[in-house]
Amino acid sequence: MKPPIGFVYGNCVFADSLDDGWAAFAVQTESYEWLSEDGKRSRFLALLGALEAIEADVQILRVGRRWDLGRYARELETGVDGEEARDGEEARWDEVYSKSVTVRARTRAYARSAYFEEHRHRLQDIGQARPEVFLIVSLREPERDVAAYVSRAAERHPREWLGELRRAVSVRDRRLMRVSELERARVRADQAHARLADYLPVRQARGVELQWLVRRAFCRGLGEPLIDGLHEPRALVFERNGEATLAPLEGDVMRWMDGYVEHRGRALRIESETGTSWQAQLVLGALPEQARFPGARVELMFAPPESLPFGVDLSLNARFLPNGLALRIARRRIQDADQIVRAESDGEQGVTDLGYQRTQEARDLLAYLQSSSRPPLLRATLAIAIGAEDEEELEERVEMTRRAYGEIRLHRPLGDQLPLFMQHLPGQRTRVAGYDDTLTPEQVAAMMPTAAHEAGSRGGFYLGHTLTGSRQPVRFSLREGSDTDRNTTILSVGALGSGKTTLDQKLKYEGFLQGARIIDCDPKGDHRFHLLEEVAPHTECVTLKPDPALRGVLDPLRVAPEHLRQDAAVSFLRDLLPGRAEPAWETSVVGAVDRVLRRSSEPTCLEVVRALEQGDETDAQVGKTLEVYARSGLTQLGFADPDVRLPPVGQSQVTYLPIRDLPGPQQGTSRAEYSQAERVGEQIVRLIAMFAMHLLGSERGRLKLFSLDGTI
Repeated sequence: MKPPIGFVYGNCVFADSLDDGWAAFAVQTESYEWLSEDGKRSRFLALLGALEAIEADVQILRVGRRWDLGRYARELETGVDGEEARDGEEARWDEVYSKSVTVRARTRAYARSAYFEEHRHRLQDIGQARPEVFLIVSLREPERDVAAYVSRAAERHPREWLGELRRAVSVRDRRLMRVSELERARVRADQAHARLADYLPVRQARGVELQWLVRRAFCRGLGEPLIDGLHEPRALVFERNGEATLAPLEGDVMRWMDGYVEHRGRALRIESETGTSWQAQLVLGALPEQARFPGARVELMFAPPESLPFGVDLSLNARFLPNGLALRIARRRIQDADQIVRAESDGEQGVTDLGYQRTQEARDLLAYLQSSSRPPLLRATLAIAIGAEDEEELEERVEMTRRAYGEIRLHRPLGDQLPLFMQHLPGQRTRVAGYDDTLTPEQVAAMMPTAAHEAGSRGGFYLGHTLTGSRQPVRFSLREGSDTDRNTTILSVGALGSGKTTLDQKLKYEGFLQGARIIDCDPKGDHRFHLLEEVAPHTECVTLKPDPALRGVLDPLRVAPEHLRQDAAVSFLRDLLPGRAEPAWETSVVGAVDRVLRRSSEPTCLEVVRALEQGDETDAQVGKTLEVYARSGLTQLGFADPDVRLPPVGQSQVTYLPIRDLPGPQQGTSRAEYSQAERVGEQIVRLIAMFAMHLLGSERGRLKLFSLDGTI
């Protein structure tokens, strides 16, 4: 048996003969399940356009790759979003100020290591089959009918005829390739790339990816193969008849196929470098005559494999049938269907419903091919490769795969397991006869090979997994919003007890491990994040209570941004006034705030009260009313005394703000119906938000989190 792959150059794969070149492209998988019907149709049309645009034989590989847990852990350990740099800053601070800073940095580093180790231990069963999709396009001209060959020959120059005839009858070594032929293959590969890029997010496959596709075929069900990232197949270059010629070293590609394959009827036993792999090769039977898109009955390269708790590999090998050849096939089908109907009509039972249906479907196909777009057909085979560690597990997985495909029959050919195994290698055509079917490009596109259950960020900590059999990991990066210039707000919505507070504290802990500045506002008093052993030394607790020592800590003229502090102070003071206050009172407040801002470099709301008391009769009455709030209750937190130096607040990495029992209105209550206590509670919440933004306003390059949990 010839080696299935003779040479690999860049993304070009040459199969068992060097004149059978293919161009391999990696296709980005995209989230599909949660799209609307219009969104799914948009993805379908993109695939359909790509299949019709390439006008060549095609192989689509959908391979289940295990989530690289080791790489995930290394990513977090070596670069937790700049945490190492943050620890370096603390170390430099230590040289100048305090030894305790280094101790805290070491504590956090130990907590990170323990957290990563826990992830590595508990996530072994997550992400068993993350899909990788490769679209491999033949660089040969598709087979055409006789009329097409005659037409193409008539368009060519006689010199081209002679050149083709000379190449056809010449005796040459099929293991050699002229450099000019290789360059023509690269040009055709670039042209195929340009066509595909108009419809799909594709890139040229790398040599290391092609090596991975070959090596992993021998260790399915065991894990990921060992890859030599520096190895590339080589070729000897020499001159022959005045032309530069290549002689590929087949042994360089053969070393990728390091395994002993034992054929056992309907299974393969493969001794690979990672252990013994038991494999079964299945092939899809007849498809449903009628099915609706979108739906699991047609999404055969997405829905069934994603429902399985283990990975399977799928290979769709399709021969491109141009419209002219497809029309001949359709007319032949009509003749065959009509002949069957005539034979049935001569019998005693007459023509069956199936006979009438067969003739109608053949004519519908002809009408489809004669439409203005002149669509092609694809002669395709869909093969499924299943791997396991032992024979018993393999049989269980085969049965589960058959159940996943439901009414569609999966055949397990006796004696054809090895050809089907090779059919999954890159750059291969259909190797088993009798299981192919003539499909329209719409039927192939509806299989949705590029669809996936993807959610979350590309980096960051593990958050959870999708509710599918494959259990795809969902990661979340707290920096994603700011890094991509998108909204940075996270809204968590759920019923009571659904885990919102737990999620909130998990995200804060991961932010803490990244050195983030955290403001934890706790309206319910049930947060325990600040009490963790590794977090407590980095935490300060600011209890917002009617304490004269904290008077003015939330003064809007101090904590609000400079361009908002006037409006914030007016809003705060106005809402403290009685609900039936005269309009002149609000005017007095606005005027007093404006005067204080003009004359004071460090204005406070207590200065505004004093300015009102020194004004006219209306101002004095307003000042007297506000004086009561400035000296008692929670509202005193908004009135700072310019003569009193406040204690330093917000110097630690974590600031915990318990605000339990803060009065708030019932849901649905209009603002005009708020009680005085409810208006005060609303203003305190606003001041807390401004206070948090004030604390987070510095250190522009540092990750900062503000958490507000619960409904107020």
